[in-house]
Amino acid sequence: MEVRRRGPTAAAAAEEEKKGAESAAAAARVAGRAAMDPSFTLASLDSPSDENGAAQLVVGTGRVQFRVCTLNCWALPFCWPIGSANRILRLERLSDQLINEQYDVVGLQELWSEADFIDLAARVATVYPYNHYFHSGFTGSGVCVLSKHPIVSTLMNRYSLNGFAHHIHRGDWFGGKVVGMAELEVGEMRVHFYSTHLHAEYNRQNDLYLPHRLAQCFELSQFVRHTSRGADLVILTGDMNLEPDDLGYRIILSNTHLIDAWRALHGFTPDTAVFANGMTCDRPDNCYTVKSMLEKLGDGKRLDYIMYKNGRMCAELVHCETTLNRIPGEDINFSDHIGVHATFEVDATERQMSTTWEHNRPLISDAILILDEGEARASSDRKLFIGLAIFFVLLIMGSLYVDAHYETIAPFLSVFRFFIALFIAFCLWYGFLGLKMEQKALKGAKHGMQKLLND
Repeated sequence: MEVRRRGPTAAAAAEEEKKGAESAAAAARVAGRAAMDPSFTLASLDSPSDENGAAQLVVGTGRVQFRVCTLNCWALPFCWPIGSANRILRLERLSDQLINEQYDVVGLQELWSEADFIDLAARVATVYPYNHYFHSGFTGSGVCVLSKHPIVSTLMNRYSLNGFAHHIHRGDWFGGKVVGMAELEVGEMRVHFYSTHLHAEYNRQNDLYLPHRLAQCFELSQFVRHTSRGADLVILTGDMNLEPDDLGYRIILSNTHLIDAWRALHGFTPDTAVFANGMTCDRPDNCYTVKSMLEKLGDGKRLDYIMYKNGRMCAELVHCETTLNRIPGEDINFSDHIGVHATFEVDATERQMSTTWEHNRPLISDAILILDEGEARASSDRKLFIGLAIFFVLLIMGSLYVDAHYETIAPFLSVFRFFIALFIAFCLWYGFLGLKMEQKALKGAKHGMQKLLND
């Protein structure tokens, strides 16, 4: 809205009128808070973030400051060299750093172990009391959200293509890569925050997984495009395993109309110090970078992103830098990637009014009970199929004993053992993998429903 210049008297009168309106609005907010919460005191207004998740205001404006961070944690829960080196120490230091930085929301990837997530969430609960882990696949998706503000709703989409099951040495198929959305209630503002982890590249010259990753990029863009309608602010974060000149990167930006935060502030000019500092993986200053990658890449690769777009409120990107590189006081890094953080200032004074509705709580409660039953059934089925596999292994061993004493039926027993071996293989696969994946999916749906009940 255009504001015309006024004379000194008119300007002073306008300023007094503005202050009066702001004082009245503040008094109304205090009265409303006091009416709803008997324990409310004026001292609670001194905190930059109150118990209802109100964001920090930029002094002298009606703008809300909103700070975001993303990091691929590289936390495979096995012993080195199969798992991630220094995992426990790195996660402990990460929790300390996140508490010190006090972001509004953090998106993490490759936090594969649910136990690690629970431990990390407990460590940072004083600053990030709200969290959500997106359950998927056999090992878990590794994708989670830590938030200073209430998470009122969640939604997850597991990518339909995710590598090959027989490529055990890669592991992407077992991880069940996803894009997860957390709807945050930041005072009166609704933020749709997305975190994702796409299929790794492995070999750029002979990229066997490129069709899968492109399909994931399109599914990701469609998911964000269709679920972000009605949001006040839309933010997508994650390790996308894409470089800025890749086709998948361009598909995401063009289909969602998102803006790459780093590129918006720093541009895209190769062979500069700023360009090198934007790299997030295989960097020369990272102790976990493989030497062969340094010879190929030099400065590294930019694979981790914060992307954003305005919704019903107008947000301005004021800061975007890499972060979480070297651990203070240690000779190691937080991860084999480094993080990215951004600061937005959102004009919270004007927005289009939204339509609100109540969830059908009894139906959701009933659905959670059914999911609990399904989870229990999957658990008992796992024991059944694993038990059957053991039983039939013993049966084959017994048939070998019969073979030695009754040679006339040996050909029939060989055919019998062949089919029994196939059934054993199925029981082991279904018991150890198939049903475990079902359990994870059921748990993910249940936790999403529980977030709705907490709205």
